[in-house]
Amino acid sequence: MAIPSIYINLEDDVSKITTRLARQTAKQAVLVCPKKCFLFSDPLNLKLLKEQTDLLGKELFVLTMDEKGQQYAEEAGFQLKFLPKVNSAKTFSDVKVPKRPAQEAPVEAVPAEPGILAAAVQGIKDTARRIVPAAILESKVIEKQPLIPESQQDAPLQASETFFPDEIRKDYEAPKVKSRMPKIIMAVVAVSLILILLLFFVVLPKATVVVYAKREPVTRDMDVSASGQLKAIDTAKLAIPATPVSEAVIATDKFQSQGKKQIGNRATGTVRIYNFTKQPINLKSATTILSIGGKNYNFISDISGLKPTTYKNAQTKEVNQASLAAPLEVIAAEGGEDYNLPAGTRVEITNQVFGSNPQLLYAKTDSEIKGGTTRYLSVISQEDAALAKTQLEQKALAQVREKLSATGLVLPDKAFAFESEEFAPDNPIGTEAPVFQGALQIKVTGLAFKKTDLSDLITKRINETLAANKTLQVKNPENTVYTVKSLDMANQLLVLAVHFEGQAIYNLNLPYIAPELVGKTQNQVNEILRSKAEIDRVDITLAPAWQKNFPFFAGKINVSISQDQP
Repeated sequence: MAIPSIYINLEDDVSKITTRLARQTAKQAVLVCPKKCFLFSDPLNLKLLKEQTDLLGKELFVLTMDEKGQQYAEEAGFQLKFLPKVNSAKTFSDVKVPKRPAQEAPVEAVPAEPGILAAAVQGIKDTARRIVPAAILESKVIEKQPLIPESQQDAPLQASETFFPDEIRKDYEAPKVKSRMPKIIMAVVAVSLILILLLFFVVLPKATVVVYAKREPVTRDMDVSASGQLKAIDTAKLAIPATPVSEAVIATDKFQSQGKKQIGNRATGTVRIYNFTKQPINLKSATTILSIGGKNYNFISDISGLKPTTYKNAQTKEVNQASLAAPLEVIAAEGGEDYNLPAGTRVEITNQVFGSNPQLLYAKTDSEIKGGTTRYLSVISQEDAALAKTQLEQKALAQVREKLSATGLVLPDKAFAFESEEFAPDNPIGTEAPVFQGALQIKVTGLAFKKTDLSDLITKRINETLAANKTLQVKNPENTVYTVKSLDMANQLLVLAVHFEGQAIYNLNLPYIAPELVGKTQNQVNEILRSKAEIDRVDITLAPAWQKNFPFFAGKINVSISQDQP
């Protein structure tokens, strides 16, 4: 079975050849490659093709007239195939012509054998194909017919002056037409080379250089005055204009009552009093308080002539129970479950006349003090009213500041005062109410100024002290912090303590730097630019990515100065 052949084009790559090979059902195939095809442009192509062929499990032979391709194929592990050699055909010299006798008598012609003549003609054609280009042979087809017509086969042979028959001689002695294709190919190659060079050296290479100027921190502390008598910024005196403020505002709002009133049941029980004062005492319910842990209790009734308590054994401090008075009823000062106490709990006694002497006078619960329950009601307390007034002051101040901000003015803390304050809740203090309404009539007076005036003053003042090659950079006004030192409304004068933190940036001017960078490497460009004292850092971007040097044309180099922080 014949091995199938795969013919490829000049531009076919490994992937296309692999795809065609995969479609072959035969295990063996011959790859017919033209000279100078893409496959022979790199030995790696044939190695990759060999790997793909092995993966497909096929045996591939290479047939080509390209000597370099044959070498690459053998190095990649392919076996080579060659065109079969053409056997030398018999020529007319193989045809024996009968010898003529010496006399001039006519000799009978020997009939020509068609098979021998045809073999001779075919040998001449094969020889011509090896000499004449295939294109000429294809355009001139030699008809397969006897060289000598049958009607003349009996005629005597005539001597010929030429080696080839007339029909072959006419075909191959025709004038050759010179092809214009080589010139066209050369022209296309030259134009392509020029375009590639232009693309490589002019269009593609680009360089972008971003230069960052050096910076220095700048810190200043100064006192700035804001005067209502000033109309413009005075850099020498560090003064800015101020605007007097006098606004009457009414602020109202609702507030939650934070006061609590306990309305739960009060705990009750009995106690026994221990009187070691050695004399009878009187305890009135209105002037006597029993307390423990911050919780107070009261006697239900007055106590008169309370006898002293004695010891049954003075050394062991054992109390004579017979000397104790009968249990006395007490009640908690307020309701609540936390007023409940177990029996035997010691309670301290405080009397307006006797005072407090817990070593000589105290009580113990004789029974549980119980029955206390917790229940609260919200009431308007004094603290609620004070808090509501403070909040309404801030609300009124916010209204004034919002109105001033529309004109660019600021009213800082301590630059104002509250006058004519009148505050009143909708219900009196102590009223049981979860929510109450508060109203405040207030007058706000002070001095306001423009923050931009303050920023401009500081910028101008610092720039006056900086070197000529530096400029103050102020991007964020919040870098300026100020507090009010004093306020004089009578003279309309406000003094501010100002603290400024910023940066001074070096001035850069690089109008003609691009021509100096032409053809340089990145390291050389860095050295050229970093040699300038005003430059802090340089960012370089070359395109395409494989570009190592700067373009050879200054117009392809873009140099920019960035004011941002590197």
